[in-house]
Amino acid sequence: MEIEVEEKEGYHIVSPVGELDIYTVPLFRKVVLKLEGDRRHDLILDLSRLTFIDSSGLGSLIEIWQKLQSVDGEIAYVVSNPRILKVFKLVDLDKVFRVFPNLGRALQDVGVTGGYVDEEFFSDLT
Repeated sequence: MEIEVEEKEGYHIVSPVGELDIYTVPLFRKVVLKLEGDRRHDLILDLSRLTFIDSSGLGSLIEIWQKLQSVDGEIAYVVSNPRILKVFKLVDLDKVFRVFPNLGRALQDVGVTGGYVDEEFFSDLT
């Protein structure tokens, strides 16, 4: 797994590439939690280049969300892979996380209070 980190419009954008599974979660958590530990509480997790996610990957996303919620941080998720979106919907993470179809939309809407789900984007998965 490769993980890219950049800063854009006041948000740290973390982009894992490849599979987020039991083997790659430790590195992913280390990178993201280091940012959170450095008091960088506004994150966008750009998952658009994930090809696979398992339960440990989902668990790490939930853990990160919980940590940022506890310090009043903002977090958004970019999910464009239909298979990853389907997994999010199966476990109702699309109802908990702020999910966007692309990074541009996330940057545009992430500061808006409350959750956001592009219903049209998700409609073909039902």
